[in-house]
Amino acid sequence: MNYGPTGTITFLATDIQRSTEMWERYPSSMPSALERHDALLGSVVEEHGGKVFKNVGDGVFTAFDSAPQAVAAALAAQRQLTEEEWSTPEPLRVRMAIHSGEAEARGGDYFGMALNRVARILAAGHGGQVLLSQAVERLVSERFPEGVALRDLGLRSLKDLTEPERVFQLVMADLPDEFPPLNTLDARPNNLPAQATVVVGRSREIEEVRKLVLRDDARVVTLTGPSGTGKTRLGVQVAAEIVDAFEHGVFLVDLAVVHEPDRVATAILEALEVEADGADDPKRVLAELLSDRQLLLVLDNFEQVLVAAPYVADLIRDAPRLTVLVTSQAPLRIRGEHEYPVPPLAFPNPKRLPPIEKLTDYESVVLFTERARAVVPSFQLSEGNAQAVAEIVHQLDGLPLAIELAAARVKMFPPQALVRRLGRRFDFLTSGTRDLPDRQRTLRGALSWSYNLLNEDEKALFLRQGVFDGGFTIEAAERVCVAEDEHFDVVEVLSSLVDKSLLRLSHGETEEPRFERLRTIRDFSIELLEESGEADRWRKRHAEAFAELAEALEPSRLSDSGAPEMLAKLAYESENIRTALQWTLKTGEGALAVRLAQALPTIWFGRGFLEDGRRILEKLEAQIDTLSPLDRAHAINLSGRLAQIQGDNSPATIAKFEESLALYRETGHDAGTARALMNIGNARSRERAVGEARALFEEALALYEAIGDSFGVSAALMNLGDSYLAQGEIDQAERYFCQARDRSQRDGNRVTLGFVNQYLGVVARQRGDLDTAQRHHQDSYDLFTELGAQIGIAWSQFYLAGLARARGEVDRARELYCEALSSFRELKVGAGIGCTLSCLAGLEVETGQLEVAVRLLGAANRILKTVTMTRSTLERDDCERILELGRDALGEEALERLLAEGRALELDALDRLVQPQPVN
Repeated sequence: MNYGPTGTITFLATDIQRSTEMWERYPSSMPSALERHDALLGSVVEEHGGKVFKNVGDGVFTAFDSAPQAVAAALAAQRQLTEEEWSTPEPLRVRMAIHSGEAEARGGDYFGMALNRVARILAAGHGGQVLLSQAVERLVSERFPEGVALRDLGLRSLKDLTEPERVFQLVMADLPDEFPPLNTLDARPNNLPAQATVVVGRSREIEEVRKLVLRDDARVVTLTGPSGTGKTRLGVQVAAEIVDAFEHGVFLVDLAVVHEPDRVATAILEALEVEADGADDPKRVLAELLSDRQLLLVLDNFEQVLVAAPYVADLIRDAPRLTVLVTSQAPLRIRGEHEYPVPPLAFPNPKRLPPIEKLTDYESVVLFTERARAVVPSFQLSEGNAQAVAEIVHQLDGLPLAIELAAARVKMFPPQALVRRLGRRFDFLTSGTRDLPDRQRTLRGALSWSYNLLNEDEKALFLRQGVFDGGFTIEAAERVCVAEDEHFDVVEVLSSLVDKSLLRLSHGETEEPRFERLRTIRDFSIELLEESGEADRWRKRHAEAFAELAEALEPSRLSDSGAPEMLAKLAYESENIRTALQWTLKTGEGALAVRLAQALPTIWFGRGFLEDGRRILEKLEAQIDTLSPLDRAHAINLSGRLAQIQGDNSPATIAKFEESLALYRETGHDAGTARALMNIGNARSRERAVGEARALFEEALALYEAIGDSFGVSAALMNLGDSYLAQGEIDQAERYFCQARDRSQRDGNRVTLGFVNQYLGVVARQRGDLDTAQRHHQDSYDLFTELGAQIGIAWSQFYLAGLARARGEVDRARELYCEALSSFRELKVGAGIGCTLSCLAGLEVETGQLEVAVRLLGAANRILKTVTMTRSTLERDDCERILELGRDALGEEALERLLAEGRALELDALDRLVQPQPVN
């Protein structure tokens, strides 16, 4: 059997007729009957050189090297099925279909259009019937077994809506050969157009909409979504699937060219091929025609004529057997309407790419691959292009139209080159296909179609909302998008843009509704805003609004009970703050940039983004000469602080703190002076200049007390305690930590309380009180989890891992260390990564994995050296023990080689060294 990636393969597919009904009627006997059915088919297929590669429902899909083999297997199987004594009161009747075509073998399955075609032929048949495609007929016409003939059933329109297929039936003297008409589109009147391609994916949506349309209480079903989501293709496919349910047929009415609401009735009559006398009222003629007909109308592109929605309600009222399936960018808002939002196709996260065999679980990837293969037949998804394909479908939001346009470009640009051109997607994604409407030939055309249907207020707000990144609230839209001399109802306009599928509404964890957009739609609105010449005006309003928020998120203001809400708000608005910062830096709005940068420490605390913040501040420092002395101090101090958080205590970082301290003193800014003193004190503490550090913390504490900054007071007390802890003066350290705890509790400062608990846990562990240490660290973890403070969570995981290790719970310790390592890597906190690797090395040596321990130690040494971070006593003990054991057991040369290997390892490779075992 040839299981190569390509080749002509013959597929035999089977299905038990009325199997669902039989399961309901004979639940006790169907299991044994199905077991016998599967065994019989499996045996016959194997005897004839085939292979069962997939079970679908109560049927099987099988593959053969040649068409004659498949035909012979079908004949033998039908004979045995007919002769079988079934355990059910009635026999199993199995329909079969055979088709030959190109397919790709992957992961034990086959993929390609040939599979879709054989499934559609199978769906047209009846129990006991064997149907062949014309491709198979051509391959077996001269090689039929004796007594077997072919009956030409004619050119039939299958329900995949591709070009009609000539279908043949196998006729055998000893088997039934008379069956009802095929279940094809031809069975009912319809005008559904043939499609050049089959639907890729959408099986869930097709089934859900099919069930919805067939419900007695769903006479009007509206498929909604922005341009390019595939509403029309989904609606037409559903109509094809259920054509048998409508005695008088299924008819598509294209309203894209209808601009007057009064022309809707005429358009429907034209689709039904009914001519109204010039003197007759089209609405009256249509009402009479539909009054007693069981009919499905598919009204496509209804957004053109939304004001005609009441007429649809009239039709439903006057024609009791009529069902209407609508595609529209906005719902009709009539009684009895059932809205079904059509989502984009699922797409993978390019930053966490699954294995290549799992990529085909994403419909967007399958669509891109199939459409690319239509222009480059040899195209395959591979290790070399998987990342680029994932990036393409991700950047295009899973929009089918955009993906199809991109895939068509594979003829000239491989996926890797295609990704680089998507920044100009509206110019780049065009189609040379001449038989498509203009709005479907370019991505810009599709979105322009939607934009041109908006009124003036909607157009204005649609353009201006493009300045937001990551979504926005009603309050933000009112603040940013409406000028002082303008008066329009923002809520009403936003609601309309949601209805028209240009915005999406979400509520998330807050009560305040939030508006989001597909990336492609936002990019389109930005392009229009730039063309309007007013982009900078609205971007400055955006930056000013979020500068106000940034100032409110300054860490010292997180000292009240509203901290969780403020951090939650930050989680939503961090992208807006970063986007505003980038604009201010690009345009030289330095003072505004400094105001926005006040949020960066809180962004670090809540979400990470350290490297991004440092890059932003480096750009701000490049404009330092344009700033006032106080703004210069803020910028320099913030830059140094973010560097210090990542473990950078280099002379350059300390110089920033000293320069900012001088500027703060010069401008008389006490809060800034205290912050700079604290930062210099932290640097001196890491250099083990504890006395100098302590003096700096004392000065900062006095300033914080004087200005009433409770956050600063608690932080200064913690730093003083840490300075004593570093020298082993546990009692004095605990005294300061308890003062910090009491002050944090009194002032409701939950952020500092979380860190105080960590320090108290360290103190308890050094005293050997593991239970008290566990309580403190668990309290810290719970508090930071409630606050959504990722850095606090990561350090809590680290400390809890150490306690598990101290109790001898090796698997639990490894699991927690790995969780901490993952968190630190996500946050890019070098000190945390280095400390965790160092502790993991100690854990591995305790379990006899000396070589792993040495490699981890080498990696930890490299990272801790770059962040100028000193080890704790436990980590130093681990280090010395590993080196001593390594010299004794491995020898000096092997030890140095393993340390060097560890220093050279990437973090992904280190992950594989320390795989945690699941904990029950």
